[in-house]
Amino acid sequence: MGKIVVVGSINMDYTAMLAELPHPGETLLAKNFKMSGGGKGANQAMAAAIFSDQVTMIGMLGNDPAGHALYKKMQSKGIDVSCIEFTETPTGNALINVAEQGKNTIVVFPGANHQLTAAHVAKYKDVIEAADMVMMQLEIPMETVRFVTDMAYAANVPVFLNPAPAQALDADLLSKVTYITPNETELLRITQSFDSTRGAVSLMNLGVKNVIITLGSNGCYMKNASEEGRIGTFKVNAIDTTAAGDSFSGALAAQLANGVPLKEALVFANATGALTTTKIGAQEALPTKEEVIELMKQGQ
Repeated sequence: MGKIVVVGSINMDYTAMLAELPHPGETLLAKNFKMSGGGKGANQAMAAAIFSDQVTMIGMLGNDPAGHALYKKMQSKGIDVSCIEFTETPTGNALINVAEQGKNTIVVFPGANHQLTAAHVAKYKDVIEAADMVMMQLEIPMETVRFVTDMAYAANVPVFLNPAPAQALDADLLSKVTYITPNETELLRITQSFDSTRGAVSLMNLGVKNVIITLGSNGCYMKNASEEGRIGTFKVNAIDTTAAGDSFSGALAAQLANGVPLKEALVFANATGALTTTKIGAQEALPTKEEVIELMKQGQ
């Protein structure tokens, strides 16, 4: 199996279940409440760990009860946590409202995640250079994302970037990215195009090798130098879309690191993302490998 190193955020999620999302100035009573592990980096590491027993997380947690609980949870899932460190800045968290139809709003406090500096990550240069895939998101400082990208690129390690939360990205960074997985909002922010085909061409012109655009219930669109196409997803009863994109990206990175061809890997990723929407929460909603395979059989 391929070695995956995830450099990214680790949060505690606080999720309120509501009949509908509140309007500005409105107070609503939640029907349910849940605390669960989150953060795009940790979510993607956990999703990758469904399909790989060689996932290492590089991240930063607060030296507080939430931080220690998250550390133990990742460890229990078989993730190598030896590159996670603690700081006196509080653990990052996300405040999530989820409406009955599955729509959500999310407010993130970065906390300890913004202490994950380039100088900190430099200590784990050997770990990054020995990886078969390095995976990142944009909930850590951009300086760190650039630093890790440059390090991995120089060592010929594929860089997998999930460009979320949405922000503009420079051509130098994108030219070193092997796989990118924006949703339509993120695609618009990076390329000024909402159209999947046009946006993918723009990203490839900037040097990205493989573009995968996630399209929610419509699956995903992929394009590289030799192939392109839309891969449909699986019909499920979606109740919470939190972390669906993260589980898609984590599963995809694991399959690619394991040597699975891109189009085949995307079917695994679609199934994993779809199943994640059938439960409440982020990491608690992740499916098992057996559930993913079973859904793929049904889908066929």
